[in-house]
Amino acid sequence: MQRFVVLFASALVLALGCAQSSRRAPSASMVTVATDPQQAGGGAASPGARSADRAMRITVDTAMLVPHRDAAVSALRALVSAFGGYVGEGTVSGADVGGSAQFTVKVPAAAVTEFRAKLAALGEVTTDSEKAEDVTDARADIKARLRNARAEDQRLLDLLANRTGNLGDVVLVEKELASVRESIERQEAEERTLEGQIAFATVKVRLETIYVATSEGTMHRLGEAASDGVTAAKGFVLGTATVGLTAGPTLLIMAAMGYAVFLVLRAVVRRRRRPVG
Repeated sequence: MQRFVVLFASALVLALGCAQSSRRAPSASMVTVATDPQQAGGGAASPGARSADRAMRITVDTAMLVPHRDAAVSALRALVSAFGGYVGEGTVSGADVGGSAQFTVKVPAAAVTEFRAKLAALGEVTTDSEKAEDVTDARADIKARLRNARAEDQRLLDLLANRTGNLGDVVLVEKELASVRESIERQEAEERTLEGQIAFATVKVRLETIYVATSEGTMHRLGEAASDGVTAAKGFVLGTATVGLTAGPTLLIMAAMGYAVFLVLRAVVRRRRRPVG
């Protein structure tokens, strides 16, 4: 019984230490690289060339002018697929000419330099930037916390396998084991997310079409003026007809009443003018 209590106390101390370690915020340094639009895709070094022993999270932001949006979107999708990447999200608005599109794509980080070079060939690059975030320490921290949590999980399993205490002690160990395993699952998900961000660079692409306004000649302007005049004339005729149909019955009744009054007045006047004989 005494041996079990000692082992149980040791397990709780290690579990508390693991929990405190899991609450530590990972440290990371940030490096931002801006490239010349004319050298998009070719001026920046590849992630491997930056530092072979560091884990980097790469984000690229590119804006381009293209002649036709739909053709550029199709070419972008084909390019992403050729590099073994995928489209995370996208928005297309407006018409083929004069419209725009925005995409967030994921491509293998090892090939991001080559991808940017081919992307720049789709149109005229107006802005281009790259951000490389060093997450080496964050990854090491996650791995260390996972090792500690898995070791604690094994110790608790050993305690349950060799249990010699009462039922209350066993229940406490089982509760602690469930908490440790929940922590392991959470940290494994965090590790998978981070590894995915390291393996695949995030590339944000904005496509704007080149809009060329056509000059309008004199005949075109005269045609538009004539069309506006016809439209105005139609409106006037329809308005007059509408007023006439709406007020017509009332006007006819008023005219009839006025004519009747006129007839009565004329008869009275004629009677008065007759000579008395």
